Amino acid sequence: MESYYSFVSRKLYKRMNLENVYALLRDIVPPLEKIHVDVRESIGYVLAEDVVSPVDRPHLDISHADGFAVRCEDIAEASESNPVKLRIVEGVDSRRAEIYELKRGETVLVETGYPLPRGAGAVVPVEMTRLEGNYVVINARIQCGFHVFHRASDLHKGEIVAGKGERITPIIMKALMDLGIDKVLVYRRPRVALLSIGTEVVDEPVPPGKGLIPASTKHLMSALIMNYGGKIVYEEIIPDEPKKIVNRIKEVLPSVDMAVTIGGVSMGPKDYTWISLYEYFRPKYYWRGTKIHPARSLSGMVVNGKPIINQPGLPQSSISATVFIILPLLNYLQGRGLRLELPYTTSESAEEYVFYKYVDHYRIRYVNILDGKLKIIMTVKSYDLSPILKSSGFIIIPPMKDKIEKDEKLIVYHLPEIRNPPVKQLPLP
Repeated sequence: MESYYSFVSRKLYKRMNLENVYALLRDIVPPLEKIHVDVRESIGYVLAEDVVSPVDRPHLDISHADGFAVRCEDIAEASESNPVKLRIVEGVDSRRAEIYELKRGETVLVETGYPLPRGAGAVVPVEMTRLEGNYVVINARIQCGFHVFHRASDLHKGEIVAGKGERITPIIMKALMDLGIDKVLVYRRPRVALLSIGTEVVDEPVPPGKGLIPASTKHLMSALIMNYGGKIVYEEIIPDEPKKIVNRIKEVLPSVDMAVTIGGVSMGPKDYTWISLYEYFRPKYYWRGTKIHPARSLSGMVVNGKPIINQPGLPQSSISATVFIILPLLNYLQGRGLRLELPYTTSESAEEYVFYKYVDHYRIRYVNILDGKLKIIMTVKSYDLSPILKSSGFIIIPPMKDKIEKDEKLIVYHLPEIRNPPVKQLPLP
């Protein structure tokens, strides 16, 4: 029987620089194919091409008020001392007034958001007029263009509405629908298998001390992956058994674009995830450990062009693996490049910090922003949730940076699914 120490030696780390991990993935993992989707179902997809407006918006001059469309020359001299009377043209649909051309001395009733009759240059709101029989009296000075949305004042035909690589948001979807665009070319959503590894892992809440571990990280990861465009097509809890781990990955890999395992990636006697997969697949491209902190045990491989990411299960390590590998890889598969773009704020450091450990690693450190100044939560224990729960966000310290100066301006990143970003009450009653 193989000794424990021999088994451990096969799992030794050779931690790779993050840049080299990215280069490996770029070289052998292709972005996903492009597909057309119904614009009504496009939210969350990433555009595979620029989308340009096929028309002017508005396509004609339209009204910004319920009122009377007038010719500029007819109301040029209108004032309280010089009221102007215009005859109301009957029988013109207030929502299709563009079919009529105003003549001298005429006016047509129009509605907000609908076209003006030809020749009209302004709209006088109903509340600014007085009716006298079949005439409208205007006794206020009205500028030409008053309450008019001019043709193409919003978007010109041929103007880029949303660019390639942009994720479709609800407002982009609305804009595309309003322009008459029915289908858009996007990158297919990455299909992801999400596997929690551990005989003691159960899919229910469990307090400490029961000898079981809740699969909470799987649920956290599922939310993160879906919010960044991934589609969870398979998830399961697998016991610490090499054969079951290998068989499940072998079964699901042909039908997914990426597999993510959680746990079993360290060097303990029951940590079989990475070593089992490595020794079965014998991949040409792999890495064992990554120079990031937390999550130095983060490992992975590429099998038949499909990345298999083996991330640790402790909370801070799992989040670091997500920030540095999982979400950038999702972006890459969706044609956005191997990078992660997050909401951020900036803040100045409240004091000086000197770092002695993991200086050659990328490091995530959680911070609080109080009275406009940033303080690092110095406790870095992968098991701890409290630094995340109590933080305002996190900073990323690049390799070889060993000091933060007092008053140094820093970027604070926010991953809303992990921690709500700072908010400010709106100046409302």
